[in-house]
Amino acid sequence: MSISQEVKPEVRFGKDNMEAYLTLPPPPEGQEYSVRELMQILDSKGVKYGVDQEMLIRMISEKTYRIERRVAVGEQPVEGYDGYYEFLFNREFNRTPKELPDGGVDYRSINVIATVNEGDQIALYHPCVQGKNGFNVKGGIINAKRCKELQPLRGKGFMRSENGEEYYAEISGKIDFVNERLIVSPVYEIPSDVDMHTGNVDFNGDVVIHGAVKAGMSIKATGTVTIDGIVEAADITAGKDIVLKSGLMGNSHALLITKGNLYAKFVEYTNIDVRGNINAESLLSCDVVCGEKVIIEGKHGSIVGGIVRAVGGVVVNSLGNEVELRTEVAVGAEGDVYRRYKMLEQKLANSRKQLEIIDEKIKEIDKENSRKSVMDRPKSDPRKVSLLRSKIHENSVLQEDQLEKEELESVIARAEGANIQVLATVHPGTCVRIDESRLDVKTEQFSVKFVKRVDKIHMERITEASI
Repeated sequence: MSISQEVKPEVRFGKDNMEAYLTLPPPPEGQEYSVRELMQILDSKGVKYGVDQEMLIRMISEKTYRIERRVAVGEQPVEGYDGYYEFLFNREFNRTPKELPDGGVDYRSINVIATVNEGDQIALYHPCVQGKNGFNVKGGIINAKRCKELQPLRGKGFMRSENGEEYYAEISGKIDFVNERLIVSPVYEIPSDVDMHTGNVDFNGDVVIHGAVKAGMSIKATGTVTIDGIVEAADITAGKDIVLKSGLMGNSHALLITKGNLYAKFVEYTNIDVRGNINAESLLSCDVVCGEKVIIEGKHGSIVGGIVRAVGGVVVNSLGNEVELRTEVAVGAEGDVYRRYKMLEQKLANSRKQLEIIDEKIKEIDKENSRKSVMDRPKSDPRKVSLLRSKIHENSVLQEDQLEKEELESVIARAEGANIQVLATVHPGTCVRIDESRLDVKTEQFSVKFVKRVDKIHMERITEASI
């Protein structure tokens, strides 16, 4: 009789059947276990994979009885990875100026676009690698995750290699990866100053000027405008950001308009209209309209003179100056915004009511004409034609009013909780406004935040925790 018939070794399975454990009772006197016999026992108990024969040999040779030993281990699946793109151009932009040792800020460190040259490799595709299935000790398959390939990159301004894995720029210019599209677009790069010799600039794309911009010149771009040198009394219009690394001396004859953000070392005597944020080290006697926030950074950051309006709020180190130059800062939404919003709500309701009336009249005319014989029905009822024209006009007005209402809703939302933070000094001669409320500063104040409570402006001390 074999040992396996006389004794009953015990087999226990671990979690998820990934391990098997064997406990051997002592064999009958004069008999010994064999590896073959233990393998048969394990097989009969359902252990089909990952048996550690070295452990079985040790258990036999060391006479390991009544002690549980792990004798089989499953194999975990080896996961592969999905295909992925490696982009070979800078996608991390520095939109925050570098702080200098003297407390100032370096706007030359700002970078908001990445550029490539024709023929540069811009992306590399790494194909997916399928994983390897695993097994538990009972021989059950543990499936590795099925890995997927990515679709080829979409966009323009680049070409793909024959193997479909390498991407190269077809033109020199700005490179973007936005909304899953890779786009290389032209950049108008001027190595010198912009003056009467170069003429004005009007470009469909981004403009980079490595020199200065002289007085009287005009720069227009649908993209971002970046200027390394000083800008004099010039007009600059951008569809995206404006970056003035050395600042602007407007002499009361300069204009900045952008649908994006404005980054500048300083701006003096300039009219500014910015839909996004403004980041600068100083604003001197400027007339500013800002759709988001104005942040005047650095130890010497100041707003002196002029009027600064910012829907989302203002953060500045110093406000006004020692000679009490009239300086006005306004945040939030002015009363005209709310009044216009209420008026549009009523106007839209009237337009919708008018459209309902027009539709009812058209139905009545159609019903009236349907009762007539085919011969008597007018091919084109002048009453209906007139009503349809009125409907088209009313719909057009309604759409325009609805768009304006949505824009005002956005302004009101951005204005919610707007405040003015002055980290160092507020000088007398400064006027602050929040929505329709106003406060004239009569005495010097330090480290304060102007906030609106009900219908009045209050000053609160700024602490380390509140900055």
